[in-house]
Amino acid sequence: MRTSYIHEAATKKKVKMLLATAFLPPHDVPVAVELLGRDATGSIAALFNYFRVEWMPPDRLPLWNVFNVNIRTNNDLEGWHFKMNRLAGKRHLGFYELLQLLIDEQGSTETLIQ
Repeated sequence: MRTSYIHEAATKKKVKMLLATAFLPPHDVPVAVELLGRDATGSIAALFNYFRVEWMPPDRLPLWNVFNVNIRTNNDLEGWHFKMNRLAGKRHLGFYELLQLLIDEQGSTETLIQ
């Protein structure tokens, strides 16, 4: 399938469209996947079958569907982590150094909220 994805524009488009179903309303996903996979053959048909079996059950769909989800990345957390590492000034803090850093962070966060 990798070779088909790299060399065949139609295969690449179909796989990307399958991935894009994550942005559809959950109730539209089954119909979209069925329409996309209707004429699939070979390894692409196997991919669609796998997707239906593993990711389409009602209990799994909400785990990966991001329709109407405002925050889809952890960029905010990564930024905070970078800031805390910079403030720490070294890789491994002792317990009381870490505690003081977290207390200071709490104080600045409470000030921002007020």
